[in-house]
Amino acid sequence: MPKGNSRKAAAVGMSLAATLAAHRGSTDNSGSSNKKTQQSARKTGGSGPAEGAGGSSSGVLSLPSSMPTSATSLSTAAPPRSSVLQRLLKQTGPSSSASSTNQKSSIPLPSSLPIYEDQVVSDATGAQINACQYNTTGEYILTGGVDRTVRLWNPETRFCIKTYEAHGWEVLDLAISPENGKFASCGGDKTVFLWDVLSGMTIRRFSGHTQRINAVDFDDSGSLLASGSYDATIRLWDCRSQLRAPIQVLEEPKDSVTSIQIQGSNLLAGCVDGSIRIYDIRMGKLTTDNIFEPVTSVSFSKDGNCVLASSLDDTVRLMDLSNGSLLNAYKGHKNSQYKIRSCLSNSDAFVLSGSEDGKIFIWDLIEGEVVHQIEAHSKIVSSIAYHPKEDKMCSASVDGSIKTWTSQPNP
Repeated sequence: MPKGNSRKAAAVGMSLAATLAAHRGSTDNSGSSNKKTQQSARKTGGSGPAEGAGGSSSGVLSLPSSMPTSATSLSTAAPPRSSVLQRLLKQTGPSSSASSTNQKSSIPLPSSLPIYEDQVVSDATGAQINACQYNTTGEYILTGGVDRTVRLWNPETRFCIKTYEAHGWEVLDLAISPENGKFASCGGDKTVFLWDVLSGMTIRRFSGHTQRINAVDFDDSGSLLASGSYDATIRLWDCRSQLRAPIQVLEEPKDSVTSIQIQGSNLLAGCVDGSIRIYDIRMGKLTTDNIFEPVTSVSFSKDGNCVLASSLDDTVRLMDLSNGSLLNAYKGHKNSQYKIRSCLSNSDAFVLSGSEDGKIFIWDLIEGEVVHQIEAHSKIVSSIAYHPKEDKMCSASVDGSIKTWTSQPNP
């Protein structure tokens, strides 16, 4: 293994925040740069009792009924950038120069990266694909799109195992329960559908949002389901009870909620108002980080210490969960108009994102440089997902195609 790769492999085992801080410190000490750690505008709300739209949550949730926010809706006017934020952004190396697509990366390409096309699971049909997701074992892929269906694929045989039909509008997001027996889907019909995988029947339909639903996710137990909507609310649903109403309605967002993820007791939400919100559903606490750009995708790092966020300024950001500081920024791709998902590799060593020019970009997490870009699709790469166990990934596009990628070239 090359010396550079060996260093990064050792660093991955550490906290990402600590690794990046150490890397930045060593850079400063060497005299090559004099950079400060960026920090977004952050507000933290206190804990307290809360009431959901559907009544008490029986002690499951304890969110405050009123949580502070400092974000301004970007649907009307973008909030002014502070001079401090502008200066910090200029001082961050990756934001200004490191990830230019015309710049040759000095980082050796690791053999573990899934850069080789493995299978074209679905050929372009003209039906835009909005979401693709592996199940928890990585054996199957679930996709949803404009044709109002959800499809279950075997990526090895390219066979569509089952088609789930109930939506009246396009499907915008998917979430698979931890035990793989259920999945949730949402979209333009303002309803969250809970499905049984084997029978293909809907178990529950959760209604309450007044606009399209952009994002959905399960908690670690599969008993709690969260949905984020264009109506600027996040609703929490109990999958085990027969309650028709949500057990909690979170109304802190000031614009469309585009992406959510639950990890442990934390609910992460990205919003068009330029804010990243982290709800601690055990302690009843809300933390808000403002990046002042519409957020299209948010996810936790595997070690749970960082947040990866994509926004409509052609930037993917890595932020420290504990204090909201900006650890690194990744540029080079195009993302200024559409919702495009980003993700981290299994080892948290690389950042991956689709692009509006049909490419997939891969950055070194620590250096912030583009290590590879894949000519993946003919149109916008709307969604990518990394295999939960292996060095593989799948991608979906507006051109209607679904592809899988592996770290080994086909013979």
